Amino acid sequence: MEKKSFNLQDRAGVFSIYLVILFVNAFVDVSHKQIIISTIYKLSGDGPQYLYNESTQIIMTAAISAMILLPFIVLFTLSGYLSDRFAKPNIMRWSAFMAVLVTLGIVYAYYQGEFELAFGLTFILATQSAIYSPAKYGYIKECLGEKGLSIGNAFLMSITLISILLATAASPILFESYLTTHLAQQPEGYFFTSPGEILQVVAPLAWVLVGLSAVEFISTFGLKFYATKYKETKLSVGKWLVGGYLREHVRNMRANQVTWYAILGTAVFWSISQNMLAVLPAHAKANLHIESVALLSLLMAISIVGIIIGSYASSKNSQNGIKVNNVYYGAIILIVCAALIPTFSVPAFLTETSLGFELMGDVISLGLVLTVLTIFVFGIGAGMLVVPLNALIQSSAAPDNLGSVIAGKNWVQNIAMVGLLCITGYVAYNNVNSEYILYFNAVIALVGFTVVLKKLKSIY
Repeated sequence: MEKKSFNLQDRAGVFSIYLVILFVNAFVDVSHKQIIISTIYKLSGDGPQYLYNESTQIIMTAAISAMILLPFIVLFTLSGYLSDRFAKPNIMRWSAFMAVLVTLGIVYAYYQGEFELAFGLTFILATQSAIYSPAKYGYIKECLGEKGLSIGNAFLMSITLISILLATAASPILFESYLTTHLAQQPEGYFFTSPGEILQVVAPLAWVLVGLSAVEFISTFGLKFYATKYKETKLSVGKWLVGGYLREHVRNMRANQVTWYAILGTAVFWSISQNMLAVLPAHAKANLHIESVALLSLLMAISIVGIIIGSYASSKNSQNGIKVNNVYYGAIILIVCAALIPTFSVPAFLTETSLGFELMGDVISLGLVLTVLTIFVFGIGAGMLVVPLNALIQSSAAPDNLGSVIAGKNWVQNIAMVGLLCITGYVAYNNVNSEYILYFNAVIALVGFTVVLKKLKSIY
């Protein structure tokens, strides 16, 4: 473990390369996901020209989100073991190489119009991220030392979210541009009849993913190996398959109350956030009357701007240590905003009140503006909450067990996210309105954060 006092300038070069790798990895994952979701969005609505209705759109969006999360659950033990057993730069390097191969497969799927294959490759791309995740988080402590955890996590979250923000905005805008150009060349009344047809139109975007994955792979050769204690034990396949390691990791996480409740706090946040991302596209189209994929992406991306601001504020307030009060402030903001989103986006007197101008071809209403502002503030609360929670998890873990703890955090988070997405898929299948799903999200936030905050308050 690093014993010297933390000085970011001493390792700024290596840490900058590390941030480039994080940026590219997130950009590729989100871009492919956005293209798939945008394809579904363009084929959803009321009318004979649409393939999917609101319920089907919610189910398919929830399914792709769940597909991204499942590898983190299935590979929980393996990814944590690899991070504790082997050098983290090597794990990141091989994961980046795998991403190059997967994106080449995405190129084939797009050009051939194989929507099911492109959909399935989302799972493979997520598998690469699942293996890479514990090493990614664990490398911060190796590179910056324990005193640098708060600011290191703030950098990690900020650069990742900037990447997600750019991918969320750029991918749908380019997607919309390709479709607009294609439709301009078609006869009046033409509309797309299959998702594969849309993928073929936007296929050149897949080469961007390949190029970025290559940059990520090359960048991993700039990471430095630091003296770190690694576990010498071997992985027992039999014990892994019957869940023996899983039970051990859960016991270890629960043995440390700070670690366990900090993990539960992140699980509550990520589950309601993923659920919101699954529901908002269909909700926005039905209630806010958004037709443009590009405008929808900006609606979603504004929360990321808020998270970046919240992360910065949290890290600025934590330069001399972890500030647990930031968790309380962030949780309160999240609960209030989760309830306000459906409150502002449904009533007709708000959604039908035009502000007198259009953006990207859609009329801007008072309800839309209020919803956007609420999502932005939601993001600020998220940044204030997650940075100190991640720092608490990392600081309370033993150096030779950090990878397993982080993998355990991922496992709990993803169990919570997939569980809530499954509930959403079920209620959407039974034609429950998106408004009520969003209110249910707020209830989950209230109950979950109340439990976590009450416990953390008793510890600190």
